[in-house]
Amino acid sequence: MFLLYIYCILGFTNLYNITFYKNKSNSLINFPNYNFNIIYYFYSFFIFLLLIFNPIYFLINNTFNIGFIIYKFNFVIQFIILLCKFNKCIEYKYFENNNFYYLSLFIQPFILLFSLSSIYINMFCINTFIIIKILLIISDIFGIYIFINSILLFIIIFTKLLQTIYNLNLLIKEFISSNKKKGLIEICYKIINLKYIITNSISNFNYIFNFFTIINLFSLSFIYQKYDLLTQNFIITFYILLIIFIIIEFICISIILYISKLRSDILNHIYSPIFVNNFIIKYDINTFNDKFNFELDLNNFDNKTILNILEENSTSVDWIILNITLNSKWVNFNLCGIEIQSIDCITKILLLVSIFYKLFAF
Repeated sequence: MFLLYIYCILGFTNLYNITFYKNKSNSLINFPNYNFNIIYYFYSFFIFLLLIFNPIYFLINNTFNIGFIIYKFNFVIQFIILLCKFNKCIEYKYFENNNFYYLSLFIQPFILLFSLSSIYINMFCINTFIIIKILLIISDIFGIYIFINSILLFIIIFTKLLQTIYNLNLLIKEFISSNKKKGLIEICYKIINLKYIITNSISNFNYIFNFFTIINLFSLSFIYQKYDLLTQNFIITFYILLIIFIIIEFICISIILYISKLRSDILNHIYSPIFVNNFIIKYDINTFNDKFNFELDLNNFDNKTILNILEENSTSVDWIILNITLNSKWVNFNLCGIEIQSIDCITKILLLVSIFYKLFAF
């Protein structure tokens, strides 16, 4: 698990934390066990100080466009989020998925190359002492690397969830169209488990998208407000940041909207007459057959008795539990109170952008 060592170098996790959460969740990732060491936490604190040194230095010296300074707080905020939430990736066993792991790993060289671009800006566009320049360069390299990895984790996690929801939606549609009698119980279990996974994933990782959006709205608005005062190099930097923001925002919102649509489709499917009818009438037989691989003989009195008991339990308990579970409030993606569930949210976000610009870009 070479990728996990890279994350340890970035400071938002450490060898002991990975070991702890791997053992806690009985994860199968190939990672050796490490004991607790206080140095790990001092190292994370050092990385945090290095990241926060960058924007504070420019704020104190007042030699940098305020928008670019605000943008650098992306690095600090995303580091804090990953420091608090990254171990959930281990606990939820995301890295046991080969596609998830190798995609994250193979993108690392490109992230590193992009991070090294900060050397040019700090060396040739900023006049200060050489030691300060070196600290700023290291801070920016770490900051950009952490920032992009945080966004990458968000995109991959919810793309994986999107794939799971899509496959489950196809399974339910196939069940309804073919009017199958078997496999209904497994579908119900998968739906309830899916809700649990989505709720926890949104609760833990929605902060990545929220703070990315909010900080970038602020920073790009401030940069644009002072656009006429920018040098050629910083104009190019501004457009690069703007393009990156638009691309990432488009990808994230597209994933979120499609997840919301599929989730809504699943809820509609389970209330179709065929699904409800099969659940209430046949759930008892399916349970017996699925669990024990045995066909009930309805002409047998004892089997009829068993059947009636199972039917009663199914109708009065199981369907009610499933119904309540699916109708209870799901955790939704939101941005400053705006729930991202349909295309209408785009209009609200654009309105939010204009409000930010009017209020803060002066």
